[in-house]
Amino acid sequence: MRRIQYFITLADEDDRIRVDFETDHGDVVRLYRVQYETRVQGIWRPVARYDTAHGFFHIDIYTVRGLMKYRVEIGDLSEALTFAINDLKTNWQLYKQQLLRGSR
Repeated sequence: MRRIQYFITLADEDDRIRVDFETDHGDVVRLYRVQYETRVQGIWRPVARYDTAHGFFHIDIYTVRGLMKYRVEIGDLSEALTFAINDLKTNWQLYKQQLLRGSR
């Protein structure tokens, strides 16, 4: 088994996606997290995270109203990994807006 961890930098140095998963012979066997993070006042904060922590694939979205959890119906972990990375690359600005809205 091989654990793979890396970051994807987004528009600038203050926004990134943390990717952390495990493979066995090229197949994803564990998805620890695919997490969009933003740096606020020098501290990295999670904004949206995909994982399988409760026995199912889901996304946790941090908002001004608190943590929102949504189940995502994808059974194959390789597909789930690709889906999570693509969603966060596409929608990171929306997730960031939901976190920071009203915090002025």
